[in-house]
Amino acid sequence: MAPTVNIRDYFLDKDPQAYAKAASSYEVVLQNNTDFIISRKTAKTERELVILISQGLFYFKEARGGGIEEITLSKLKTYLRDLKDDSITLSQVLWLPELSKDTTERLMNIISNEVFGDMCRHNMLTEISDPAWYAGYWKQNEKLFIKLHSIFPTIKDSSSNKYRASLPIIFELDKRFGYNEAMFFAETLLQSGIEQYTSSTENNWRYGNNYERIENIDLKGFLQLLDEPYSLNLRRLVEYIFYDAYSQGIAKIDQSFWKTYEDYLAMQIKVFGKIREKYPKALKTEHDIMALKVNAIEIVAKCEDFAARSAEISELAYTGKSYSIVVPDAPQQIADEGINLSHCVGSYVDRIIKGDCHILFLRKTRSPDQSLVTLQLCGGRVNQAEGNHRRRISEEERRFLRNWGQEKHIQIAV
Repeated sequence: MAPTVNIRDYFLDKDPQAYAKAASSYEVVLQNNTDFIISRKTAKTERELVILISQGLFYFKEARGGGIEEITLSKLKTYLRDLKDDSITLSQVLWLPELSKDTTERLMNIISNEVFGDMCRHNMLTEISDPAWYAGYWKQNEKLFIKLHSIFPTIKDSSSNKYRASLPIIFELDKRFGYNEAMFFAETLLQSGIEQYTSSTENNWRYGNNYERIENIDLKGFLQLLDEPYSLNLRRLVEYIFYDAYSQGIAKIDQSFWKTYEDYLAMQIKVFGKIREKYPKALKTEHDIMALKVNAIEIVAKCEDFAARSAEISELAYTGKSYSIVVPDAPQQIADEGINLSHCVGSYVDRIIKGDCHILFLRKTRSPDQSLVTLQLCGGRVNQAEGNHRRRISEEERRFLRNWGQEKHIQIAV
């Protein structure tokens, strides 16, 4: 008589994941903030994946025979092949909260690099997917890195993370000026309301072996302003960008900010030969004013014999009790006058260049450097006098001009 056959013995599970789970099982044997051991059991074998970051030990172990085998990426993927789309939760492991087929390369990356292992032992790689970017900073100053990790809300990977973006600057300050100055920058950034901080130095490092930074290709932004010809004070600059700029309505310190700031400083050097105001109370406005001055000076510079032309009327200078007449002796003074009084410098310069007129300044004697009224002298006659925003002169100013004109034999026609 033929044996009884049960058709259910021939059923195949249509869910491949369920079949895989039945074929093998994974169990977390040990886990803490740095280490873990995973056991993989099948009907015939039991192997353990041993990751002991704290001891610098990484290997496969045969649970029954005790054999040890080196970990490679291919062996690791084979070991985890039955996970399919699942993962093993490692709730206590800070640098690898779950183990899956997708995290095998990260695991191999960490255990094959001594620097990464050291960072793991100090719990520095939490939420960091690209440890290579941070390794150079860790090697430079572990103490500083640990401190920043503790005070910053996060330094994890993100292009919009102002704390991560500040690391190149902070560690360069540490290299050039020491730990205290680097921490002053970091702590000021932390207290500031600035929404975004970016630096052009982030991607400008060339790395050697073991992620050692060996060359800074291009220093811009913050660091560039510390060098000549600007030579700004480090701590004052930090306070300016994180406090003063924010109070001016500047919420993002980015390349646009750095360009505006550097242009403003460079234009002062061009106009004055030095930087008169390093930390303007209204950067954008002062930048635009300096741009107007530069343009005005370029216009005035067309008058190559300005000094000689001024010498022709030097005897017209006069100092009275209330008012004075100033004879400008440099094109820059004409440019400043135009900016200060909001009138067109170009219209004056064209006539100066042609020899049709001269320019004089009416000033209050107690403030001879403060623009008040611009005078246009054609021949022996003042035929134009304008104050701020082209205002007409007052009766008091007119009386002074008439008295001065009478003394200097100048006709006043305003």
